[in-house]
Amino acid sequence: MNTALELINVSKYFRHQWTFRPIRAVQNLSFGVSAGEVYGIIGHNGAGKTTTFKMLMGLLRPTSGKILWKGKELKAPKERFEMGFSPEQPYFYDHLTVRETLDYYGQLYGMQRVPRRQRVLELAERFSLTPKLGAPMRTLSKGNLQRVAVAQAIMHRPKLAVLDEPMSGLDPAGRKDMRDLIASLRNDGTTVLFSSHVLSDAEALCDRVAIFAEGQLREVVDLDDRTTAPIGYNLVVLGADGTLLETLQRLSGSRPAGGPQRWSVLLHDQASVRIALQALEACDVTVEALQPVRPSLEQHFLQHTNGAHRE
Repeated sequence: MNTALELINVSKYFRHQWTFRPIRAVQNLSFGVSAGEVYGIIGHNGAGKTTTFKMLMGLLRPTSGKILWKGKELKAPKERFEMGFSPEQPYFYDHLTVRETLDYYGQLYGMQRVPRRQRVLELAERFSLTPKLGAPMRTLSKGNLQRVAVAQAIMHRPKLAVLDEPMSGLDPAGRKDMRDLIASLRNDGTTVLFSSHVLSDAEALCDRVAIFAEGQLREVVDLDDRTTAPIGYNLVVLGADGTLLETLQRLSGSRPAGGPQRWSVLLHDQASVRIALQALEACDVTVEALQPVRPSLEQHFLQHTNGAHRE
C-alpha cells in the first residue's frame, strides 16, 4: 500500500516556564500510515499522542523533523484541507445549535450550501443526532458532544481523519456505533489515525498500532501479522484420563483447565508439544485444537509501559 502520511525524525520540545530548560514532549518519531489504513496510537498519559496530533494539524510546530502528506512536506494550512481533526476535548460555541455547528464547519471547509446541508442531515442520521439538530450545544451530553466532534471532522469527506480519543465519553452502544463508523470510513477509502485508551477498541479496528511511551515510539504492532513468534501453544483434548492429565500438567507446569471431558492446557514450546502429541497417540482421546498463542496488544503495551506513568 502507498504511504499517505509519514513522520520522519519528528521531535517537539517545550521550555519550562521558570528554568527555560527544554522539556521533551516527543522525540525522533518516525512512522508511516498507508492510504486506507486504520492506524492506532496508544500510550500512557503524557506519552506524546496529543502533541503528535497537534503537530499533524499545524496547531504546533515541530522542533525538528518532517511531516509528509502524500510525499510532500506539510507547511501551509491549505495543504491540510484533505484532513479532518477531532480533538480529545472539543470546544464549541455554546449558543449554536447542532445543525448550525455542523453547517459552520462545512463553511470553513469551503462546502457549497446545498451539499453542505445535505451532509449535515446525513451525518445527523449516521450519528443518531437527528433529534438534537435544533438543540443548543450547551445542552448536549458528553457523549453527544463527542459525536458532533467526530461528525465535524468528516464533514467534508477528508482523505485523512485524525481522531483523538473518539470513544471518550461514549456509552457501550455509542462506542459500538463509533467503531462501526471508523470501519465504514476505511471501507470508503479514508485513512484513519486515532488514539484510544481502550485497547480492545484498537485491537478490533486497527491494521497497525503504534505504542508510545515517554515521548518515544517503542513498537509498531501489526495486528494482521501471523509471523510473530508464539509465546505458547494451546492444546484442547477430549476424553483425557487421569494419567494423561498428569503428563500434560508436568509438561505445562499448571493443571489443565476444564473437564470432565474437555480439557485445555498451555504448552510453552514446540518440544513440549511433540512430547504431548506422542503421549496422545497412545491414548484413546481426540485432539480438538492445537493453536499457537501470540502476544496480545495488552501484553505488547505493558511490556513498554511498565515503569512509566499509566493511564
